[in-house]
Amino acid sequence: MSESNTKGRQMKPWDPCGLVRSSTPAFAVIILNQPIENVEGYNAVVETGAPHKLQQSPTHIVGDLDSIRDEVKRYYEEQGTAVLQDTDQYTTDLTKCLKFLHEARVDDTERASRLENTVLIGGLGGRADQAFAQIHQLYEAVEKPELECGNIYFLTPKSMIFLLEKGVNTISTPLPSCITENVGIIPIGKPAVITTKGLEWDVENWKTSFGTQVSTSNHIKASEVEITTSERFLFTMELVSSSE
Repeated sequence: MSESNTKGRQMKPWDPCGLVRSSTPAFAVIILNQPIENVEGYNAVVETGAPHKLQQSPTHIVGDLDSIRDEVKRYYEEQGTAVLQDTDQYTTDLTKCLKFLHEARVDDTERASRLENTVLIGGLGGRADQAFAQIHQLYEAVEKPELECGNIYFLTPKSMIFLLEKGVNTISTPLPSCITENVGIIPIGKPAVITTKGLEWDVENWKTSFGTQVSTSNHIKASEVEITTSERFLFTMELVSSSE
């Protein structure tokens, strides 16, 4: 999603619930060590238009492939999935997937125009060190042009997580929708000075950092939340339970 300019300010728009609307442009999905159709987990890239299509076979499996079983590899190749090995031991499989997706977008401008967002599924529910590594990769992806893949959203069974940019961010927050009112501002990395509009506990020129003060369990109170920040930080949103 492109940046807009309102009254001379650069604004970064986010529309997380747009991912579940049928009118939303197609997005890429990267599945991280997540079992699909009861087959062993892997790192994969799927291009799709709506979450209900995630049960389709991935278009690509990308990684060092050091743990994939022969029968699993053969199964997906028979489904038409391209299996691509990247033996670089200095990058994670998530970095490999982002790099592949970025290069695919560069080589195909039509695909790039269709894939405005990237959704990451899995990768945060296992070992703690690996979960922090995935968050690190999220920061790295916005710093390195060779990993640029549009707006990137981490999706867990209960939350959606994304990295707000420096400056003004506008987040579409229609309630009720795919999200609840619960959100969090997590300043991993550098301390940030933030101003918020549209939350129950709005702040102005408020310094946030680990060891001082953070805003968790805040509540959405408007159809759009605006956050101005001096540094990037993680924004978390609770997803509506499928049982609700």
